[in-house]
Amino acid sequence: MLQNNQNTEAMTKEQRYAITREKIKGYMEKAKTAPLNLSHNFAWQCVIAIRAPQFYSEEELTQIKKHSQLVLQETRKIPQNTVEGEVANTKKRCRPCDEVSMSYAERRTKPKTTKKVEPKKRTKPKTTRKVPKKQDKKNLALPPPILPINVKNKIKELNGTDIRYIMSKKLFASDIDEGQSRLLMPLKEDELGFLTKTEKETLDEKDENDKPVGLEVIVLDPYFRSFTMCFKKWKMTNKWVYSLIQNWKHAVRGNGFEIGQILNVWSFRVKDKLQFVLNIN
Repeated sequence: MLQNNQNTEAMTKEQRYAITREKIKGYMEKAKTAPLNLSHNFAWQCVIAIRAPQFYSEEELTQIKKHSQLVLQETRKIPQNTVEGEVANTKKRCRPCDEVSMSYAERRTKPKTTKKVEPKKRTKPKTTRKVPKKQDKKNLALPPPILPINVKNKIKELNGTDIRYIMSKKLFASDIDEGQSRLLMPLKEDELGFLTKTEKETLDEKDENDKPVGLEVIVLDPYFRSFTMCFKKWKMTNKWVYSLIQNWKHAVRGNGFEIGQILNVWSFRVKDKLQFVLNIN
């Protein structure tokens, strides 16, 4: 037997096909001598009649064709709902095994099982998320910087009083332009507490050419060099702005101010004279 298995493994695929064809041929030769029996393997006979009609006579092929048409007509006559109904009826007639084993009296006395109705869960009311109100910009503003010791000592040396923090200003191109020669100071009305009532009235006055008069002030640069300038108020794009003009270009040139630098400004008074001191942050 081991030798037969080795011989089978040694055979090539073509040799196996040749042996199979010889077996089929021998089977069909026997079928030629036997009478045609349509009730035996009819589906297989239909396949052979289509693929290898040479194994049948014309009369046998005609019989196979007529019989296949008859089978097809009988199949179409069976309604689909009949088959489905039979399956459904078998399901209805079936009972669980435990019920079959029960007697008639036990089935009568068996209590009906009722489905438990679970109480509806209370849904919590949707809570609307509270949107925080926009905080006032004044509350969000950074605290004023601490007055540097050297600045404090200089003001004390000048016998200065009433020291107040005014603003921190980021320098723009217009602030260091020598042609314009002015430092814009965007101050609001509530930020003008360093001015006296008389000084505010003076800022509103105009000369004979209808131009603001302004206040003469002293400005100390970061090196405590003194510059005489004019503090003015004028209207720009529907709002009032304040600025330091006159000699501002000399302060820019002497300190080498650059775009983007942060300039801190404080005010103080020497014998009631308004003065400003500048410090680079």
